[in-house]
Amino acid sequence: MNAYVIIVSIVCVTTMGIALGTTVIFAMLAYLKEKAVLKHKNNFRDNNEISIIVDDEDNHSKN
Repeated sequence: MNAYVIIVSIVCVTTMGIALGTTVIFAMLAYLKEKAVLKHKNNFRDNNEISIIVDDEDNHSKN
């Protein structure tokens, strides 16, 4: 009985850790998505360029 409780607790802790880690990753991605602006530049016919511009708190743009 004691080994069964230990195994169940390990499985529960592992499952909760994976669920919490996944939630944190998606929360960070959603936060960064709001910060980033995706622009598609098509200056020339043969040159397609995609740049991601992230504005920081001081309103300075970074490529």
